[in-house]
Amino acid sequence: MLTKILFTLLVIIGVAFFFRTKNQASQETPQGDGSDITAKPLQPISDNSKSGKSLPTKTVAYLLLAILIGISILIFIISSNNDNRIVNIRIIGDSGVNTTYQARQKTIKGRSFETLDGTMVTLGESDRIEMIEQ
Repeated sequence: MLTKILFTLLVIIGVAFFFRTKNQASQETPQGDGSDITAKPLQPISDNSKSGKSLPTKTVAYLLLAILIGISILIFIISSNNDNRIVNIRIIGDSGVNTTYQARQKTIKGRSFETLDGTMVTLGESDRIEMIEQ
């Protein structure tokens, strides 16, 4: 999960860098031969001067970046809470003997799990499992 967040941040930084260098290259004007002294450098045309109500591109980009980072953090927290949830596991053996364990959700892998006190439990094919969330 952490690698997905880091990869997303890397892509966002790469896109921001790409547009920043593209914007800087478009603002640079080629120098003439010096014969036209009164020539003014070209000014970038922005939609803000026309409508007066739209947000600048930089603000929108930072806003989207903040939203993406916020959503990533929220998903990470929710996933972490789900993984660390404690589950009661009742095992019913061949002879009908019930044994109850507690384990975190993230430690349950197929027919084996690790209890809260660190004991690794592996179940046989004939054992029946009941998982009860707290």
